[in-house]
Amino acid sequence: MPSPSRFSRLRAPLGGVRRRWWLVGLVLLALGTAGVVWFSWVRPDPAPQSQSITQTVSRGTYKSTVSASGTITPVKDADLAFSSSGTVTAVLVDVGDTVKKGDTLAKIDDTALIAQRDAAQAQVTAAQTQLAEDAGGTSAQLSADRASLASAESQLAQAQEAVDEATLTAPFSGQVSAVGVDVGDRAGNSSNQPASTGSGSTAAVSLITPRRLLVAAFVSAADVSALKKGLQAEITPTGGGEVGYGVVTEVGSIASASDSGAAQFPVTIEVTGQASNRVTGLYPGSSATVAITVKQANDVLTVPTQAVRSANGETYVVVVDGDRKTNTPITIGESYGAQTEVRTGLTEGAVVELMSFTRPRGSGNIGQGGDGGFRLPPGGGQFQPPTGGGSGPVFGSGP
Repeated sequence: MPSPSRFSRLRAPLGGVRRRWWLVGLVLLALGTAGVVWFSWVRPDPAPQSQSITQTVSRGTYKSTVSASGTITPVKDADLAFSSSGTVTAVLVDVGDTVKKGDTLAKIDDTALIAQRDAAQAQVTAAQTQLAEDAGGTSAQLSADRASLASAESQLAQAQEAVDEATLTAPFSGQVSAVGVDVGDRAGNSSNQPASTGSGSTAAVSLITPRRLLVAAFVSAADVSALKKGLQAEITPTGGGEVGYGVVTEVGSIASASDSGAAQFPVTIEVTGQASNRVTGLYPGSSATVAITVKQANDVLTVPTQAVRSANGETYVVVVDGDRKTNTPITIGESYGAQTEVRTGLTEGAVVELMSFTRPRGSGNIGQGGDGGFRLPPGGGQFQPPTGGGSGPVFGSGP
């Protein structure tokens, strides 16, 4: 068995060899790590990617409008009152009733009025008799007789009118919107207010045409020149409801001041069709906004206005066909807001570029390497964003 001193001498060289191998391994690991970091840093970035937002050229119907707002009113409305004085003897309608032209609405006591008419008739008869008796008289006498007859006939006509107006009739077919008298009230010239009720109404009966409506609107001075009778309009009731339709029937020429002091002109739009206020939400006395069509074009080839560009006095669009982009000259026409008419240079179905953008170098998600992941600068340090910031596309107006 070897002595302890000899065993110690054998173990010492083996420990030195092991330490040397550990050192070699550490050096190789450090070199490998450094190579990976160096390769990652000096590797070239991918080329920027160009992308486009496009739209297909199409045909459509486009229109220009003038906006207005106003109050909905009936085409016809009337506040009817007795022109003759008397006590109300009959009220034949209630609010909401539908009446026809000529229907009796209310009556006053006409006893005194009939007596006055009969007296006027007697005066006419006497004047006629006197004229006949003086047939062979002088011209002066005949002229006086004829003047007396004319005066008597005029008084008779007035008396008969007073009798007729003792009965209040509907001047048109419509709906009763208010009743301001009751039986027993005093009505007429001397007092048109119901004595028993103390009402402040000045009308015995009010009528409207609820299904024939107008919009009494106002437009600015800048827009009134574009309006004329016969233009079509869309009517939207304030507070919601179906869109109704109408036609301009009157354009005012005298301005008034708006709340802001600006000049505005009255415009009347009549609601067309059988407007049912239960369906459309158009009620007399309520408000509405109106869009009056001043220009309309059908089957028009258009491109988004954003796609139209110009350079060196030439108007063009960028046509996209796969990966190919071509600057294509066009002739444009009318502008319809976000769309512009194309008269020559394009056909329906062509694809045009609205805008292009380039994805910056290094854009992408962190940690995706060649897709733009993070880089560590030589020697380590804190994280640095890739070139371009990787924050998203950069938009440009060029092709």
